[in-house]
Amino acid sequence: MGYCVYMTKAGYALQAKLFAEGGDVRITRVEVGSGILPEGADPGTLAELVERRAAATSTAPVRRGCAVGLEIEYRADLSPGLEEPFQICEFGVFALGADGEEALILYGDLSDCPDTAVPERYGGCVRRYPVVMIIGPEAGASLGYPAGAWATHQELADALAAHDGDANAHPYIRGLCADVDARLGLMELMYATDVNGNPFTVTFGTLDGLVVTGVWNEPQARLEF
Repeated sequence: MGYCVYMTKAGYALQAKLFAEGGDVRITRVEVGSGILPEGADPGTLAELVERRAAATSTAPVRRGCAVGLEIEYRADLSPGLEEPFQICEFGVFALGADGEEALILYGDLSDCPDTAVPERYGGCVRRYPVVMIIGPEAGASLGYPAGAWATHQELADALAAHDGDANAHPYIRGLCADVDARLGLMELMYATDVNGNPFTVTFGTLDGLVVTGVWNEPQARLEF
């Protein structure tokens, strides 16, 4: 498994119905998750994702000869309540099946090369996965990327260096580092300072028990004058 798309049994049944009766694929929902299929599991029998995490969307299916193409898209704004980043290891496309009930027709296994889903609170992101379903004797589905998605090793290295050097990049990690720096500075002040008398420590994370003059900046735990 690792990095491929599977048509489920419900998907094959829908394909057979459309072949016999005509009609359109009516997608009802698209989801991404962080689950990984157990060793030996048959993805064709799945009815839901292994571990659903967020809503996604897709373009309308478009027929090109004997193939049908669509693009799966995760966007942070589709799940505004998402709190923490997660690894996108799977996606699922649900549609009205052959019996008229909603069913999982396509399952994407991305566990070998997962992408990070970034919530809106940390700047958000967009992740896209083009899919091509082949209709015919070799019916199935596959992930396909346009030529514009390819880059050389040096181009990727340059892009990553520029991204990592951006002062607005990785806000979540930068926030954690700033918190560690603040805690380390406090420890150095407490244990590396020669104090004669009765030592005490004051922070401005709270004003409980303190009498101070100035404007309290609670988010930055400091007094401003």
